[in-house]
Parts: sequence; C-alpha cells; structure tokens
Amino acid sequence: MIAVRYALMYPQETEQLVLVNLIGLEDWKAKGVPSILIDDWYTRELKTSADGIRKYEQATYYAGHWDARYEPWVQMLAGMYRGSGKDVVAWNSALLYDMIYTQPVVYEFGQITTPTLLLIGDKDTTVIGKDLAPPDIRPTLGRYPELAKHAVDAIPSAKLVEFADLGHAPQMQDPCAFRQALLAGLAAFGKGN
Repeated sequence: MIAVRYALMYPQETEQLVLVNLIGLEDWKAKGVPSILIDDWYTRELKTSADGIRKYEQATYYAGHWDARYEPWVQMLAGMYRGSGKDVVAWNSALLYDMIYTQPVVYEFGQITTPTLLLIGDKDTTVIGKDLAPPDIRPTLGRYPELAKHAVDAIPSAKLVEFADLGHAPQMQDPCAFRQALLAGLAAFGKGN
C-alpha cells in the first residue's frame, strides 16, 4: 500500500512499480469486516507469538505448506515482540492495521500512471482481521486471483504474473521462479512493452 501511495504522490520519481501480493486489493471494511479501535488492535498485537506467526504464515504465506527455511522470518518477526520494544512494535502495528482499514488503495488504482507489475501468489488468502468477519463473509475475502485481475484491469499500464501454487510470499516460497518473473517483468517495461 505504501508503494502505491508513493507512486500516486510522486509519479515523476517512480519509473516502475512492483506489487507483490499487496494488501489493499480489496476494501475489507466495505465487504463487512468490522473495524476495531486502535487500542483493540494493540491488545491483540501484544499477544503475538512465534507459534501464532508460524500458523498464520503457513496458512497464508505458504499456501498450507511449511518448510524449515521459513523459520528465520518467523523468528525475526517474533523477536520484535519479545524484546524491550514490543510495546512500540505492537502500537505501530495497530496504527498500520487502522490505516489499512481506513485508507484502502483499491479505489485509486486507476490513477496510477507508472508501469506496474503485479506478482501474485494465487493461493494467498491474507485478510488482516479475517477472524473478526462474520463466518458467512470469510470465504468471500482474500480471493487473490480475482482481486489481482480486477487490479490489473484498473491500473492503466499493468501486467499480471500469477504463481498458481504459491501464497502470500512467492519470493520466499519459490525464489527462483519469483526472480525470473520479476526480472522479465521489469525488462518488458524497460523496453516500453
């Protein structure tokens, strides 16, 4: 979402935009996910643990799969919640979640003038606060293949690359395929295609 905002605010300084399974492809609040107060996000974030991160990442980042090579990223994130600065980390995360809910970028995709490459793992199901949504709404959220197609249709100079069997973090799940797609996509834009 920050990259989209930057491209919108500074189009003359943004030659190419690469978005990887970005948060902001849909407006969760408009789809029925209730928002909560920043203080409530903060309370939730203070409960963050390595086990919770691992479970969440396995389900969304890695499409149900787990590999020991993903563990350093779990420990890196969990470490921020174990240290003396955990209150600041939790508060900043709470502010971030509030921004995601109150300032979605999906409505501004048509204003992006920068050539944009969307790299999407189709098995991604990321929805922050999905557990807050009514049970009947949950299955309708985070459908990244559909959301990505809508985004590429809305962004004037966009190209979509999908990874059929990957989740929220294709760059970590299959770095070779990701690197190849990224370089090919950037080269295509560089040649004016």
